[in-house]
Amino acid sequence: MSEVTNTTEISQRDVLFTESSGADRVYEVAKYGGEVESYLYRYKTKGRRSFLQDQTTASTFLPRILPRGFPYVANFISFEELVKRGTIQSCSQEEVDFSVKDLQLLYESKCMDQDLLPSWEREMRFMELISANCRGKFFCLKESGFGPMCAEAIAHILSNNRKYTVLDLSGNRLRDEGACSIAKLIRINRTIVHVGLRSNDIGHIGGVALARALLENNTVVSLDLGAHSGINGNHIATEGAEAIGVMLRANKVLSHLNLSSNGLGVSGVSFIVGGLDGNCSVKHLDISVNNLGYAGIKALAPVLETTCITHLSLQRNNMGDNGGMVLFKAIAGAIEDGEDKLEYLNLEVNELGEKTAKAMQRVLSSSTALKTLRLSYNSFGGASKYIMEGLAENKYLRSLFLSFCEIREADGAAIGTALTANSTLQHLDLSNNKLKDAGSKCIAEAMKTNEGLISLNLSCNKIADDGGKAIALFLTSNRTLRELNLRRNCMSNATGELLDDQLRGNMTLEKMNVGFNDFRYKSLIGHRTTLARNAEKNKSLIVPKLRAEIEGLSFKERDLSQAEDEIEMERRIIKDRSEQLLRRNEEARVASEKARREIADLEKNLAAVRVRFESAEEVLLRTEERVSNEMAEISGRKANMEARVQQEREKVDRLQREMDRVRRQLKQLEEAEASRLKPLFLEFGIAEADRDREAKECQYEADKLAALELQRKELEKKLGLSLPVAGGVSAPTAKKRK
Repeated sequence: MSEVTNTTEISQRDVLFTESSGADRVYEVAKYGGEVESYLYRYKTKGRRSFLQDQTTASTFLPRILPRGFPYVANFISFEELVKRGTIQSCSQEEVDFSVKDLQLLYESKCMDQDLLPSWEREMRFMELISANCRGKFFCLKESGFGPMCAEAIAHILSNNRKYTVLDLSGNRLRDEGACSIAKLIRINRTIVHVGLRSNDIGHIGGVALARALLENNTVVSLDLGAHSGINGNHIATEGAEAIGVMLRANKVLSHLNLSSNGLGVSGVSFIVGGLDGNCSVKHLDISVNNLGYAGIKALAPVLETTCITHLSLQRNNMGDNGGMVLFKAIAGAIEDGEDKLEYLNLEVNELGEKTAKAMQRVLSSSTALKTLRLSYNSFGGASKYIMEGLAENKYLRSLFLSFCEIREADGAAIGTALTANSTLQHLDLSNNKLKDAGSKCIAEAMKTNEGLISLNLSCNKIADDGGKAIALFLTSNRTLRELNLRRNCMSNATGELLDDQLRGNMTLEKMNVGFNDFRYKSLIGHRTTLARNAEKNKSLIVPKLRAEIEGLSFKERDLSQAEDEIEMERRIIKDRSEQLLRRNEEARVASEKARREIADLEKNLAAVRVRFESAEEVLLRTEERVSNEMAEISGRKANMEARVQQEREKVDRLQREMDRVRRQLKQLEEAEASRLKPLFLEFGIAEADRDREAKECQYEADKLAALELQRKELEKKLGLSLPVAGGVSAPTAKKRK
């Protein structure tokens, strides 16, 4: 927007003139004492209210939207003067901390994102949008058609802004490029505590950038990267989940994290679980619609026993009955270990059944923290009796949602028993089941004595007149129910008239929906009149209720006071540490000066060492080259030797096999020869024995002959004769022959 450039000198006070810089741009400018005080835009908002620009704040604030009835008086006095005189009440906390230049930058960026030509009317409508949605500490521009260029402009505008603490850009199309710009903003801004980027078509690149930015930020406590149903959903997938897991291990301030509908899958949730292990800051976690399945729930369940999560949303994750059982067993284990922290649990649309209901009974019987349990769109059916048994023992649950859970009329008795025993449940949703008359009668009987339920939804349960009459009859005795929904049942006007009669004796019911039942207009008018009477009367109960809430908050006040004392103590500690740091800084300065001189000496030595190092490096390179050549040669020779050794081994193996074969053949031949020569050996043995015997006989004969020979020689000596040897041969000859 351009400021007024052409003015006419008017010395008189309270003179109005107009200046036009085109067919569409018109201002009404007021002069006071010769100086421009303010100017009024002739463009009207949707509520037919005017914009007033105060010249004294034109560089920092946008034109203000005037209340109705002040379009002309403002031409003669400044906006601040109107506030000062009490004509207009204004709160500085609700002002738009946005300059005209910032508006121009953001508007031009939007035109570039949408390929539009700038126009005066569009700029005025955009200014109205900014004025309505960027008030106080909230910078909320949801579904405004922003793209990457707008994200870059917003990052530039808010980089130096210290007022806005909530940044919500949900429902735009920032994509990865815009998410990277917001990540740069998060790195430098230290006032923003919530970043809402739901449904901005952000992929894993933008998710990684945001996660890394949060590693350097200690003020953002809430990050929303979820998705609305429809187009432009975020999809950070496994890569983005891995970066967020790393961030969760280091970040100690983030308490709200929404990653719904991001296609995490089992692998992605595994990274999230790894980041949550040991994290004590995340309280609210939404990972719904991520196709976790049984495997993902099995990975998530153990971390529930160690984290500080109080609000957990897991709807539409296809976990199945086994997954629900594993989840509730983990919660029960945490309760047994004294870690009962879960307050809100959403498990809608997960195909849960009997196994989950049995495990849930154990949790409901022992949990003191769980306040809200959403179980709609599951297939409990008859297994709902286990939930009701747990509810009968529970004294802390406030809201239970069991819509579309296939609960039938036979299950109404268990519900009635639970409502009779439980006096703390305040909201019960049983819509879109099939309780019919029998089930609704059991519930109506229990409601006669129930003193805790505030809201009861029995719509779409095929309840006819019998069930409707039972419901009407409990209204006279019940003193706590504030809201009753009987929409889309099968009740006739007889039930409507009975409801009208019974309502006259009830002083607490304020809302009752009986639409799409066959009631006449007279009955409906009676219902409306009685409900209006009750609502008017119950206004007097607001003060006691608020007093009770104040008493409840008194405990938190004490906790807050204790926290403030702890903060003050930490501030003192920080102050002491800062003084210590100053002293250490001075010591470090002296040490750094000394180190600087030492570094100068070391640099000189380093230069000499570098020269020697370079020469040694050259020698080393040559040596390495020579060694590499020799190693290559040795490797070649080694390869040849290994080849030859392998050949010799193969040859030895062949010879060994051949020798084994020959040994086997020799053994076979020996066995064959032994069997063939066995008779000959026997005969040879016999012949050998005969030969030995004959040899012995010959020996004997030889001994005899020797003895005879000796006798003969003795005789010859005696006789002096030489007797011939027997056979005509002389003795020497015979001896020789022998």
